[in-house]
Amino acid sequence: MQAGPLRDDHGHEVSHPGAMADIFNKQFLSVFTAEDTTSIPQPAQIFEKLDSDRLLNVEITVEDVKARLASLREDKSSGADDLSPRLLKRISEEIAYPVTVLFNQSMDEGAVPQDWKTANVTPIFKKGSRSQPENYRPVSLTSQLSKVMESVVRDAITRHLDRHHLINKGFSTWLSPWQIMHY
Repeated sequence: MQAGPLRDDHGHEVSHPGAMADIFNKQFLSVFTAEDTTSIPQPAQIFEKLDSDRLLNVEITVEDVKARLASLREDKSSGADDLSPRLLKRISEEIAYPVTVLFNQSMDEGAVPQDWKTANVTPIFKKGSRSQPENYRPVSLTSQLSKVMESVVRDAITRHLDRHHLINKGFSTWLSPWQIMHY
């Protein structure tokens, strides 16, 4: 369902898409939280054992990429790069190798394509009056390929942590792999 028309700060009805986008942008910026990155704590040294406990490199395989592409949900939306999960899933066999090369190059260089850093922000209605911008929440539609890479890396990290018994079993049962990566 389409958003709007909206009411602006002066109570006027706004239905022009550009003007509504400006209203949503103002609303979403007003509730955005910027993380303080000036005082990030240093993690404690936990590698008292062998250096083999360290995950120094994540090698992404064609099989990993092919499996992730083949399991994409077709009902999800495309990101700013306009690559739909339906298309990526249907051509997964053909693109698995070049995508793997791209992922490994990204890991080696420590950089990702600009399209993966861009998101389409879509307002999703919560409740109340549809004319009030504060009754919508922003949802970021990001690149499907960046999500595939993230899931392949997450799986590699989780396998490493499990293999080397680096996570307390009680801890890992109540946190998802995504939460563990960002803990």
